[in-house]
Amino acid sequence: MAIRADRIRRSPALVRIVRARPRLFACGAIGVLAALVAWLRHWEPATRMLTGWDIGVALYLVLVFHMMWASEIHTIRQRAAAQDEGRLTLLVLPVIAALASLVAIFAQLGASAPTHDSKPMKLLLPALTILLSWALIHTLFALHYAHEFYDETDSGGLAFPGDDREPDYWDFVYFSFVIGMTSQVSDVTISSKQIRRTVTAHGVVSFVFNAALLALTVNLAASVFSG
Repeated sequence: MAIRADRIRRSPALVRIVRARPRLFACGAIGVLAALVAWLRHWEPATRMLTGWDIGVALYLVLVFHMMWASEIHTIRQRAAAQDEGRLTLLVLPVIAALASLVAIFAQLGASAPTHDSKPMKLLLPALTILLSWALIHTLFALHYAHEFYDETDSGGLAFPGDDREPDYWDFVYFSFVIGMTSQVSDVTISSKQIRRTVTAHGVVSFVFNAALLALTVNLAASVFSG
């Protein structure tokens, strides 16, 4: 793992960014391919895009959670060092894409009225997209917190309850998903200015997403009970 990290550092910038995040870019490519395949079917444009997005995100989440399960503290440190370059950009872009997926849902729900046979698909796909996009946002923030905590300076910045000075990925998942559900921290103390700024942005993103989720829920309910 250390040898791989050294090789990544010696590569060109774009190559380093891609090689340090194989899951993200591979799943993104698979999602684009799935959207192109869906384009061959007689579906609405929003449905095609959401299908590709959902496939890519679902696969990414499965791979990331498997990676988290298999990771020890030293591998988290090595991964944090390898993924230092472009860390903020590759947090912001998928989050923007996840928020954009909500716009695509509104577009799909506002399209022509579905037939009796297509209505379940038209309602199930937005619901699945909401769930996957929500999970993606907070999983990405969890990875970001973990890699900020275990960066090259090993500066920490978060104090978890008890005598847990070396939290694993699941501790950061807990921290991130609590912010996602409540837009506030729980029993974890923040001592880093950089992480505090990230948490502020995370809370704003959570508020916007949850507000959009409420609007979509009302829209979906109206679609279920109409016609």
